[in-house]
Amino acid sequence: MESINDAEKTLIHISHLHPLKLVASPEPRPVCHACHIQCGVQCYGCTKCRYFLHIICATAKKDLNHPAHPDHTLTFELTPPYPSGKFSCYTCGVEGTKFCFSCKECNYNLHLDCSSLPHSVNSHSHSHPLILTYKNPFPSGTTGICDLCENYVDPCKWFYLCRNCDFLSHIGCLPEALEALLPDMPIQPVMPRPRPQGGPQPPGNAATAMDNLQMQQLLSAQAQMQSLMAVNAQLQAQQLMSAQASMGQSLMFTNANLHSMWRPNYDSIKDSI
Repeated sequence: MESINDAEKTLIHISHLHPLKLVASPEPRPVCHACHIQCGVQCYGCTKCRYFLHIICATAKKDLNHPAHPDHTLTFELTPPYPSGKFSCYTCGVEGTKFCFSCKECNYNLHLDCSSLPHSVNSHSHSHPLILTYKNPFPSGTTGICDLCENYVDPCKWFYLCRNCDFLSHIGCLPEALEALLPDMPIQPVMPRPRPQGGPQPPGNAATAMDNLQMQQLLSAQAQMQSLMAVNAQLQAQQLMSAQASMGQSLMFTNANLHSMWRPNYDSIKDSI
């Protein structure tokens, strides 16, 4: 898929006509053509065409055997192999239109950068290694809570987990995982926050239902929506009544004008008979 000249630090890539050279990213930082993420300190690029790729995106292999999809080999695609020209990444759920690894038979697709996430991460946020998890390990119908941002973790997406402690983290909340992908990008760590005192305490981070706080927020939002709908209906009714009143006045004025136009003629005709 690509040919690298280490001496000249150039790369012949199937996606571009000209050789791509390993360069210091120009300012303002360009966006990688493969994944639409801003390039780091260095990237492969054709400065003449303003075409740039992350190092990890430029050096992706033609085929990939990934533990998340062990039954089939994923194939590198310059564009999604579907009529829509789009794909949904199984890692993050974000839609893509550019480079991807794909199993067309299963409609299983990964962004290039998502496919390169490290299997295990040592994080300052937790004392044990965190393992990249592809499927929900909790009983059916339950969901985990990210220990760093305290938001629910979508069980259909990948996340990092310490199974011994039930410590969960979104991929995006774990700077060590992102730094492994883009080592020259400045990424701010996310510090774990203590849970509020007196709040709901999901057992071992496995939440069997929406907690009380979220339920209260949902009910409050629904009440606000109903109030807004009622106000809107009242305004619409007032506007309708005002329009009907204006129309009635207009009709009265029109009838009066018509009467003033035909009545003299009627009277003169009647007198002449």
